Formats: sequence, C-alpha cells, structure tokens
Amino acid sequence: MGNRVPITVPGIEEYAQAHTTADPDHLLGLAAETRESCDRPVMMVGPVEARFLQFFLYAQQPRRVLEIGTFTGYSALSMAEALPDGGHIDTCELSEKHAEIARRHIAASKYAYSVTVHVGPALETIRRLPGPYDFILLDADQAHFPDYLDPLLDRLSDGGFLAVDNVLWDGAVLDEADQQDSTRGVRLLNDTVASRPDLTCVMLTIRDGIMLIRRNRGGV
Repeated sequence: MGNRVPITVPGIEEYAQAHTTADPDHLLGLAAETRESCDRPVMMVGPVEARFLQFFLYAQQPRRVLEIGTFTGYSALSMAEALPDGGHIDTCELSEKHAEIARRHIAASKYAYSVTVHVGPALETIRRLPGPYDFILLDADQAHFPDYLDPLLDRLSDGGFLAVDNVLWDGAVLDEADQQDSTRGVRLLNDTVASRPDLTCVMLTIRDGIMLIRRNRGGV
C-alpha cells in the first residue's frame, strides 16, 4: 500500500479518531518509533482500528490468536490488552528489522508472556503452528491474500473468526485499471469470500476496510 488517500468524506477519519479513546503510553511510544524509523508507518492499524479489535476481542474472549503481519507490534500489543487470562497471540513477520522493534516493545510491556513473534514467510510459519485459533487477523502480503484463505480457515476453532485488513486497499478495489498484484490479490480474496456459501462475512469501512469472516455451522 502506498500513500493513503481518503476513502470517506474528507475529515471523517480524523473526526472518528478524535472521538475514540486514545492510545495508552506504551502504544504511543511504539507508534512514535515506528514513524521515525520505518519507511511505511501507515501499515500500523491506528487507534480507531486498534480499539475496534479490542472491543471485538473483549466480546469474544479468544484463548488463542494468530496474526499475519506483525509489523512493529502495534496491533499485537493492542489485542493483547483484550485477551482473557492465559490467552496468547502468535504473530508472524517477514522483516527481521520490524520483528526486532516488536519484540523489544513487547518485552517491555506487561504482555511479554502473552505474545510470541515468529520471523519468516508466514505461509511456512502457519504450517508449523498447531491450531486451532479462536481469532485470526490477516494483515500482510496482500498480493497473496487468496493463498491464505483456506490455510487460515483450517486453523479456526469452531465458532472462530477470521478478520482481513486492507480489503478496500485505499479504494483501489474500485479502479479496474489498477492491475497491480496487491490490488488483484485483495479483489480476488474479497470476491471469493463473498461467493462462498460455507462462509458468512461482513465488510466494514473502518480505516482501509476490514472484513470479518466465519464458517457457517454445518459448512453451509
């Protein structure tokens, strides 16, 4: 994802953030370091989506969470706050630089024993991680989004949820002239999920779009 462009009425995203509970100090520090040291700090989910994920996890109370795309750990630390006692997050990151930042901030937080960062290609990592997971967040490798769908669904617990971030891709999903691999990957994932009778989904226009997916009971 390149420079973000507004996908709602100008000013609405800022208004929503101004009326959302602000980040605690440990996330403010992590966000500041990310903006200073990383080329694409926009990859952080931001406060509005972070609070949304927290609300969802507070309601679901998942024991095991899997995240694809740690980046610098902002979303993992946000979700860790909402875990029940004994809950745990496995988060996958390709970049060793980003993983180092995430590990350092996780280790300095009170959630140090609740989050494990795995470095390497995520599709390889998840094959080694035993399921099931109650909540999975896919937030990386958009060009290959469709390749993740069935492997992640296979690792969902009964009643579990898969969330996919960036499903609006800065509005590029509406631009048929945009045939970049990442845009095509997002479009194909969106179309595939919406067409499958064994899945129920809802696409939300929070920030860059987030889709919530669950398997239907009985597979239909």
